[in-house]
Amino acid sequence: MVGLFFGRKTIDASSYRSVRSNLLAITYGFLAPVFFASIGLHLDFSVFLVVPGFVLCLVLAAFVGKFFGAGIAAKYAGLSWRESSAVGAGMSARGAVERVIADIALKAGLFDSVGQVSPVVEHMFSAVVIMAVLTTLVTPILLKRLYHPGKH
Repeated sequence: MVGLFFGRKTIDASSYRSVRSNLLAITYGFLAPVFFASIGLHLDFSVFLVVPGFVLCLVLAAFVGKFFGAGIAAKYAGLSWRESSAVGAGMSARGAVERVIADIALKAGLFDSVGQVSPVVEHMFSAVVIMAVLTTLVTPILLKRLYHPGKH
């Protein structure tokens, strides 16, 4: 809501920069780390033992979907194959959105077990969080290989 009242066109440039700087410091310095730590507290690493195939398929589907979805759109927009690949690889790092949605679903009770539930459903939250983290961690490696193919 604050963003609606303190936009670039509603207050002078100096005040805007000041408010933005303070809000960014609060957000990135305190709120974001607390939020991501709270997600980590709900993470169950037994997902790697119980449904490893599902985790692998989820990570691959997320990466391939982001890579090709954004890469093909970039190619269609006129970028070269290398640039399109870089856009696709760069989009795979957008894991924060998945973590936020997973946290909302967890708090809404969508992952709660009622009766006999499959192990996949039981470990869905952890699988989604791991997918988001892994796709984010792979992105810099891919971008480095795309932009500096001889240096690894």
